[in-house]
Amino acid sequence: MRWLFLMFGLQVTLAAADDRDAVKGFWASEGSIFVIFEEADLLHARIIALKNPVYRVDEQPDRAGQVRLDDNNPDPALRKRPIIGLQMFDGHQYEDSRWRGEIYDPESGNTYQSRLKLTRDGRLEIRGYIGVPLFGRSAQFDSADTCLPHIVAMLQMTEHRDLCASE
Repeated sequence: MRWLFLMFGLQVTLAAADDRDAVKGFWASEGSIFVIFEEADLLHARIIALKNPVYRVDEQPDRAGQVRLDDNNPDPALRKRPIIGLQMFDGHQYEDSRWRGEIYDPESGNTYQSRLKLTRDGRLEIRGYIGVPLFGRSAQFDSADTCLPHIVAMLQMTEHRDLCASE
């Protein structure tokens, strides 16, 4: 009987470790790729690629061809930061079997409380909210190693192009 409890405890511990690590890696939306990594027991995320890394003539004629910046940041001093390389979050903590913290959305310039989890189909779900998770919005991201065409195109513009290199 002790052996049975020991094996069950080991499986629960391994599953918790898998859950903790499952969100780490490269993730993509239709328009961006970011990497999630852990340092000093905190989770961090940095944008590494954009579908449109520079301003287009039709959206910013006077800035066409220039690197896209954090224009929507509420702090004017931060609006000159390039989006590529920007930290989306840098202090998520693992509590109650999930990562929680705050996330910055450069599209809106808002910072939200957030939590992360892996869905049953292997996608990353990030729920951003104000106050309680019930009053928020979730977004799902594909693993970059799915090498979908839009992911490959964005990776080609980065130092991480080998993530989807053909064999």
